[in-house]
Amino acid sequence: MAADPASRRQVAIVTDSTSDIDPLRAAELGITVVPLFVIFGSRSYRDIVELSRPEFYRKLATERSLPTTSQPTDAMFAEAFAAADADQLLCVTISSHLSGTINSARLAAERFDGKRIEIFDSESAAGGLGLMVLPAAEMAHSGHALDEIVEALEDERAVQRLFACVPDLSHLQRSGRIGRARAALGTLMRIVPVLGFERGEVVAKAVVRTFARAQETMLDLALENVGDVTLRRFVVMHTNAPELAEAVVARLRARLGGAQPNLFEIWEAGPVIAVHGGPGAVGIFVA
Repeated sequence: MAADPASRRQVAIVTDSTSDIDPLRAAELGITVVPLFVIFGSRSYRDIVELSRPEFYRKLATERSLPTTSQPTDAMFAEAFAAADADQLLCVTISSHLSGTINSARLAAERFDGKRIEIFDSESAAGGLGLMVLPAAEMAHSGHALDEIVEALEDERAVQRLFACVPDLSHLQRSGRIGRARAALGTLMRIVPVLGFERGEVVAKAVVRTFARAQETMLDLALENVGDVTLRRFVVMHTNAPELAEAVVARLRARLGGAQPNLFEIWEAGPVIAVHGGPGAVGIFVA
């Protein structure tokens, strides 16, 4: 039976799996998630769909070859766009500096002459991407026009910040995702950078001597010029390090002195992000 035209959404939201939005949450908000691939040897797995977080870490510990990642195909995005029950589409992707995912989405969009499809480069990933996609979906459900949602995302992209600590930088170095931060790394055994994004690239925001000190610096930077905490959203991300994430949250709450952010959540990164960050990483997205 055809859908009632009156029930169609004006704007449908599509993203990729590096947004790390819980699948149930995505389904409730009508967000379509296109998975990237995690590759172990000759076998590839669709992120989250065919490879859960626990299974990924089991493979990471037992497989002889280190994993790599690959972007979705344009056919996968085309399928998602075709299935969307809306007059217009907004596809929000991982930073174009970190993945070619956006290129696949753009190729897919070219197949749809009669439907407006906007492709938006988040210049972020993981919780940062998720923090853009969730309000975009809420705005779409509230009936906002596509141009209004894109304008809100542009504002979000301009103010959003990330500060992260990675105990083992070999994963980022091997995958080439460390970008300009490489020049600041020096001898890996002696320094630990606090990483962040600048225009979609991974950069070193600070360099310290220990992982413990890196966490303190991460907290300092996250709260710098934060302004009215009640208007801010915080997502603490981790890669297979729930206790570390909880500790960071406790320290962050203590520094906030009882002020309640608009949103304060812990998310675990999925396999694709974990391939590049490695286990034991933690980060704070501030929006």
